[in-house]
Amino acid sequence: MKRLYLLRHAKSSKDIPGIKDRDRPLNKRGKKEVVRLGKRLKKSGVTVQVLYSSPAKRALDTAQGIAKAIGFPRKKIKIASAVYSSTIPKLLKLIKSTDDREQAALVAGHNPEFYNLLNYLTPQKIDGFPTCGVFGIDFKVDSWRRVARKKGKIAFFASPLK
Repeated sequence: MKRLYLLRHAKSSKDIPGIKDRDRPLNKRGKKEVVRLGKRLKKSGVTVQVLYSSPAKRALDTAQGIAKAIGFPRKKIKIASAVYSSTIPKLLKLIKSTDDREQAALVAGHNPEFYNLLNYLTPQKIDGFPTCGVFGIDFKVDSWRRVARKKGKIAFFASPLK
């Protein structure tokens, strides 16, 4: 069994003139969301052996805050350019490249890519993916290479509000 966590970055600042999209930081609300979600994940016993993050500042800051909360070494976060402005095939390639010794992986990134990927990987129809929300998807496989369309089952959801 493999579990994939998809973590959408927390609320970010959009009103900073002249800043590139990739450099947008979390806003005050986003920083609070990360702390609240981190506490929920720790309390739920969430652990991962690998954590990938988009290189975008808002996603990386979210990933680092969650890593700290769940006891994952921040220096082991793998920055993956394939997560930023991505597609389902690029995200699948990254996921399938995960070492099979790892049972749980977390990817921190963006919408609409994660919303689309979630609905691609699971038969359940999800209507939204909130900021700083995380879905855990279970796959009855022994290799990450076998992660495929509609083969996952949503086993976990958490957000700063739930």
